[in-house]
Amino acid sequence: MIDIADPGDRAIATKACNPRVLGANANVNVSVTNNNANTIYVAFTDYATQTPGQITWSGNCSVVNYQVVIPKGTTCTASVPAAAGITRFCAFTNQVPVGQTPNCNLAQTHNQTMVETNFGTGSSGVCYPTSQSTCVWYDISVIPQNCTPSAWRQNHCQDTGGAAYNLPVSLACQGQPTYTCKGPPSNIPFGNANYPSNCGVPTANCVGNSPVCDNAYFWPTPSPQPNSECLAGQTLVITFLAGS
Repeated sequence: MIDIADPGDRAIATKACNPRVLGANANVNVSVTNNNANTIYVAFTDYATQTPGQITWSGNCSVVNYQVVIPKGTTCTASVPAAAGITRFCAFTNQVPVGQTPNCNLAQTHNQTMVETNFGTGSSGVCYPTSQSTCVWYDISVIPQNCTPSAWRQNHCQDTGGAAYNLPVSLACQGQPTYTCKGPPSNIPFGNANYPSNCGVPTANCVGNSPVCDNAYFWPTPSPQPNSECLAGQTLVITFLAGS
C-alpha cells in the first residue's frame, strides 16, 4: 500500500490505491497537445519512486532527458502501462538540463500545474466497475505546497508557497467531464496564492464542463472532488492551452 502524505495526491487515490499485478499488454492511451505559444517539455513521474514513469511516446515525438519535446500546435501520443499506478504529468517551459532528472512530484515546489493520474485495472481494485480491463483516474491540482484544509479555511492558503500553476491546461475523456484550468493568475477572490482566475469555483457543488463548476483542486478536500475515470479503450486527452 502506498502511503500518500501529500494532500494533493489524495485526489487521485480516493477510489483505490491497491497493489497491482497486471498483464504486460494492459496499456492506456494518452495524448498531449501544446496550444501554448512556445515549445513545452512534458515529463511523467512515478509518485512512489519520484523517478521517470513508464511511458512510451510515439516515434515522431522527440524525448530528451525524460521530457517529450512538444512544439506549438503539436500533439504527441503515448502508451502507459496500467501498472504505472499513481503518477504525475507536468510541463516545463525550459528543458531540464541533462544530469538533472525532471520530477513532477516537485511541481508544487516549482509552482507548476500538476496533472495527477492513477493508472490501473479492475482486477487490481483501481477501476470501477471492476470489469474494466484498464482505466486511468485524472485531475488537475493547483494546490500550494504547504496548503492544508485548516489553512484554506483560514485564508485560502495565502503565504503557503503560491499556487502550483505555470501553464493553463484542460483534461478530457470521452463521456467524462472536461476540466479546464486557465489564468491569468489573480489575487481575486482568494488572496496572494495567485490561483489561476479561470479554473472553476473550488466551492461549487458541481465538477467540470463549466467555469462555474469545480475544475481543479485548489485545496486538499473540496466536495465534490474534481476527478474522473477514463475507461478501457478511451484516450486521456491533455491539452496545454493558449494563454497564461
